[in-house]
Amino acid sequence: MVRIFITGSTDGIGQAAAKLLLDQGHEVTLHARNAQRAADAQAALPKAAGVLVGDLKSISETKKLAQEANAAGPFDAIVHNAGIGYGSTSSKETTSDGISAVFAVNTLAPYILTCLMDKPTTRLLFMSSDSHWGGDGSLRNAAQSHSYGNSKLHDVMLAKAFARRWDDIQVISMHPGWVRTKMGGMAAPGSVSSSAKALAGWASGENSLAKVDSGAFVTQGVLEKQEELMGLCKQISGVSVPGEK
Repeated sequence: MVRIFITGSTDGIGQAAAKLLLDQGHEVTLHARNAQRAADAQAALPKAAGVLVGDLKSISETKKLAQEANAAGPFDAIVHNAGIGYGSTSSKETTSDGISAVFAVNTLAPYILTCLMDKPTTRLLFMSSDSHWGGDGSLRNAAQSHSYGNSKLHDVMLAKAFARRWDDIQVISMHPGWVRTKMGGMAAPGSVSSSAKALAGWASGENSLAKVDSGAFVTQGVLEKQEELMGLCKQISGVSVPGEK
């Protein structure tokens, strides 16, 4: 039995993967952005260990979520699955913290949670997308950008940055494919089930993936940008990586 925490697990790939894991006998803690969605998620997946509530658009709520997750843990695997973009009502929103909602949810929240939550014992995943290929790696105005592609590039960068720091666990980013979800739309060629199966297999340890490279084989420029993004997230959130000033 593996203990797993999945953000953004009230619908789509997150919920589908959680259901597979629960059916296999694993312990899964869900996450929802508000109380109503939490109640719906618990009703849909009654075997879940619980549903933690926190709006990832808010820095303060994300910090509180990290505290509650630590109380519910420890976890063997953590999946940063929550994301917004592609025409959602929040995709062009600026949050009360003065940053893009897309940056807040897709980039800053996984950074804050990773820093403040107890490190998982074996696995950590940042959900990315092949849209990251169109992201702007310069990081110009990154916190104000509403670009989904930019935020998904950030997730790849964060995964690599944390992988270099935490070489005792597996840290990866994942492209789930273009699948038929609320975000992906009904025209998408892929199914939720295939992506959920891949995610669940990884989270449970059933499918062992090669460890993400530690940064030794990336160019110095890319490495510097990873650290620039980490510094930007620290500056905005006031949260540091454990053990770093």
